[in-house]
Amino acid sequence: MLRRILLLIAAAGCWAAAVYIVVSGGLPERAAFTGQIIPGERPVAPEINAVAPPFEAATLSGARINLLDLRGSVVLINFWATWCEPCRVEMPELQALYEGYQAQGLRVLAVNLGEEAALAQSWVDEFGLTFEILLDPQQQIAALYYLRGQPSTYVVSPSGVITHISYGPASLTTLEAAIAPFVQR
Repeated sequence: MLRRILLLIAAAGCWAAAVYIVVSGGLPERAAFTGQIIPGERPVAPEINAVAPPFEAATLSGARINLLDLRGSVVLINFWATWCEPCRVEMPELQALYEGYQAQGLRVLAVNLGEEAALAQSWVDEFGLTFEILLDPQQQIAALYYLRGQPSTYVVSPSGVITHISYGPASLTTLEAAIAPFVQR
C-alpha cells in the first residue's frame, strides 16, 4: 500500500514538473517543424500565421502566376478537382466572392489537382468562372501545402501570411469573414 502511494506521488510529481516546463518554456511554433525557416522572416508553412509556401504555376490560358508577385493583394488559394462533389458545391461561392471583391484587389487562384487542361476548362465553362485557374499536373503545389483533401482553401494576407484555412466546401459567408480584414466592401 505504501509503495503504491509513493508511486502515485512520484507520478504526480513528474506530471507537475512536465507541466511546469511546458508552461514556463512554452511550446515552439509548429511552423518551425512543418515548414522552412527563412532568415529574417516568419516560418514558411501551410498553416495559420505562417508565410504561405511560394509557388509558380501555369494558368489555363498559359500565363504564369507566381504567388510572391501577388504580395500586396489578398489571395485566396483553392484546391479542387472536377470529380470532387464538394468542389462543385463550393465553386459558385468562390465565383460570387470574386465578383464581389475583385475591385478591392481580391485574387482567387483555383489550383486544379492533376487533371487535363481540357477537363478543367469544361468545368470553368460550366460554372462561368472568371478567376484564375492554375494547373498542378504533378500536384507539386498540393504537396507544398500538405493537402489533406479537396476542396481546401487558404486565405493569404497582403503580407503573404496565411490567415484562414477551410477544409471542405467553404461558404460565401465564411470566406467574406476571412477576407474582411483586408478588403473594403
